[in-house]
Amino acid sequence: MTLAFSFRLTPAEHARVSMLMLRRKRWYKIFVGFIVFVIIALVILAASQGLAAAEIAAMVLPYALILGLVVAGLPYIQQWQLSRVYRHTPTLQQEQTHEFSDEGFRTRNPLANTLMRWDAFLEVFETKEFVLLYISRSMAYFLPKRAIGTPEDLTELRSFLRTHLGQIARLHLLGRDVL
Repeated sequence: MTLAFSFRLTPAEHARVSMLMLRRKRWYKIFVGFIVFVIIALVILAASQGLAAAEIAAMVLPYALILGLVVAGLPYIQQWQLSRVYRHTPTLQQEQTHEFSDEGFRTRNPLANTLMRWDAFLEVFETKEFVLLYISRSMAYFLPKRAIGTPEDLTELRSFLRTHLGQIARLHLLGRDVL
């Protein structure tokens, strides 16, 4: 049995999946947590010394702006960078086809053809918008759900992934986690 899904990638979509993958990383969570901790610590320290609210705001504002720029600005920077990459990478400009078969996962387009055996995958993670197939902690193939024709096709894909990866990879499919 083979399941095949075709789609054209967009830089905006690629940026969203990149940010999703970044937000799942421990170091990103630690960095954001550290900045939030510093802001809270500065507020508590300043308040305990009897500083006025305006003085506290002036002290905390630079750190809050850094956090805001990192969290809010990073997706836009990534999308801009990916737009440039897409303009200069012919394989990304082609229609992509992801095939799921007993042999493995194949991604192909008119210029490239790659087959990954099922034992190469470490994790499958499903979101509202994507299915991510991780081959390392920081690299994943992704399938936009918009490419999956019907809810029945999505159910069939989930079942297929459970069958082929259930004993190999961690599966985090919506509605049910299977380890």
